[in-house]
Amino acid sequence: MLDVKAQRRQALRNTLLSLAQEIARTREAILLRRTRLRTLLEDLAGQPLADRIANQAVFMQFVGVEESAIGRLEARRADLEARRAEARTRFLQARTECKMLTRLREKAFDAYVREVAAAEQKAIDESAQLAYARKASAGAA
Repeated sequence: MLDVKAQRRQALRNTLLSLAQEIARTREAILLRRTRLRTLLEDLAGQPLADRIANQAVFMQFVGVEESAIGRLEARRADLEARRAEARTRFLQARTECKMLTRLREKAFDAYVREVAAAEQKAIDESAQLAYARKASAGAA
């Protein structure tokens, strides 16, 4: 049972890791798109007025496309964050269960060791009683 729980905990840990990596990649994509927009806006601001007006319409269409892509990426990141929070909760629960089962296993082993020691002591005591009884009956005879 403990081995199954430990495997489940490891699988959840791997899931958490992959979700964290996916969140990082999504954040990076969002940052990259925002940086690209900022750079293009700065380039547009540095152009002469006649060129700027011509390029501004194209830029505004591009901004709309990029903002919708950023919105989709933000929604994906929020979904990944929610999935990571759920996976973290399941991981912590699995870790608690593993710790509990480990403690139970240790307690059961300690009880077994005490039981075996008591049985050995009982066997030694019986053997000593028999040896004493034999000596006593041999000495009386």
